[in-house]
Amino acid sequence: TRPPPVLYVHGELPGGPAVAVVGTRWPTEAGSRYARELAGELAAAGLAVLSGGARGIDAEAHRGALDVGGVTVVVAPCGLHRPYPPEHAPLYREAIERGGAYLSLVAPDARVELPRFHQRNEVLAALAHVVVVVEAPLRSGARHTARIARRLGRWLFAVPGPPWNERALGSLEEL
Repeated sequence: TRPPPVLYVHGELPGGPAVAVVGTRWPTEAGSRYARELAGELAAAGLAVLSGGARGIDAEAHRGALDVGGVTVVVAPCGLHRPYPPEHAPLYREAIERGGAYLSLVAPDARVELPRFHQRNEVLAALAHVVVVVEAPLRSGARHTARIARRLGRWLFAVPGPPWNERALGSLEEL
C-alpha cells in the first residue's frame, strides 16, 4: 500500500486517538443501533470516530459521534462538492461544522470512481489506531479495511453476529 500523493482536508483532522468503525451498507436494525451506540461511547470518551461516509454502518458511526458532541472524520472516495452518496451531504457538512473533517483523495469537484473505494479504505485504516468491523459480509469493503489494518499492525476488532446473518459472516470470519 502506497500513500496517496495528496489528500484534501475540509475541516480539521483530530490530533488524538482515532477509531475507525466500518461495516455493511445494508445493516440489520441491530447492527445499525450497535454501530451508532458504539461510536457515541467512543466519541464521548474522547476518541475521534472515522468512517467512510457510506450508507449503513458508516453513516451510523458518524451520527453516533455527532449525537454526543464528538468528533468524526469522513474519509471519502470523492470530492466534497460531489458527495457520495449525495443524500449524506448534510451529514458531511455537520461533521466539518462540529470540529471534524471531510478528507478525500481527490479534488473537491471530482466524482466517485470505483477504484477509489479501495484507496479510501487504505487511508481509513492508516489513519486509525483501531479498526472495528460491524456486520461485514464475506466480500466487502469493511473486510478490505480490516486486511489493511492487519498489514499496518493496527488493533482490529470485529463484532460477532449470528451465523445465519449473511451480513455478519465477514465479521465472524475476522474473529
